[in-house]
Amino acid sequence: MIENIITSFFLGMMLVITIWIINIRRAARRKSENNETSPSEDPSSSFDKNLISYESITTKKMFYNTKETEAIQKLISILQEENYREIQNRLDSKGMRKGFACLFSGTPGTGKTETAYQIARETKRNILRVDIPKIRGMFFGEDAKKIKEVFEIYKKAMEESTLAPILLFNEADALIGKRIELGSTSRAADMDENATQNVILQEMENFSGILIATTNLPQNMDKAYERRFLYKINFEKPSKESRRNIWNTLLPDLPVELTGELAASYDFSGGQIENIARKSEVEFIISGGILLSNTVIQYCKDENENGFNTTRRIGF
Repeated sequence: MIENIITSFFLGMMLVITIWIINIRRAARRKSENNETSPSEDPSSSFDKNLISYESITTKKMFYNTKETEAIQKLISILQEENYREIQNRLDSKGMRKGFACLFSGTPGTGKTETAYQIARETKRNILRVDIPKIRGMFFGEDAKKIKEVFEIYKKAMEESTLAPILLFNEADALIGKRIELGSTSRAADMDENATQNVILQEMENFSGILIATTNLPQNMDKAYERRFLYKINFEKPSKESRRNIWNTLLPDLPVELTGELAASYDFSGGQIENIARKSEVEFIISGGILLSNTVIQYCKDENENGFNTTRRIGF
């Protein structure tokens, strides 16, 4: 019996030490963040700073492939207030969930985040942007608590707004993940992560507003999230025609023949083309108002060869 007591004591001490180590490691990762919310601060204040007025969003012309264009236009139509209220009332009368959770997935640079902003602008809805690094707390069990705070703050924002705002989880894969199968040797950190995922799933189940999550890695999300997202739009890289339109819009002074050649030769995302256009505008200033076609071509070669992901050059 004494041996059992000693064994239980040591097992308990090991669990305490494990939790203590987790807390220390998390604290070390957050030590460099000077803008961390203090424990005595009203939790809503930090998120209030992330409330973006639709009126402050700059109009930006977006280019999509046909499938994405149709899906986005339908979503904009749904979120127009007159349609939105009618749809919510109909769903409510049939005992169905009223929330609109949307997942924007796709490779980097395909316009997922900017699309969320443009939808907000067109539907005159403010955005409550979730600061995911602040959700990931320093201490054991803190993540789940902060997730609940986010949804409570959003509910308050809904009550105080004429139109329901959009709750935006940008780069959601940093927060929304897969639950871990637990066993006899499971770590406390695994149990903590599962608790966080369960809270997110439960909050989404009871959600009655508008949520948009963007991700480059939808495959890293738990299967249970699939049902929670009513609308799922996959953003593919732009087609050749879309790339040509992007080139012509961002660099209208380039010869049409050149933009057609660039669109055909480089399988760039919209974000990559925009980066090249920005560098070209910088070159235009420092070179005294001159932008040579060869300069743009060289920027394309640099982007193709030196990017984080190798971009496929088409043809010759």
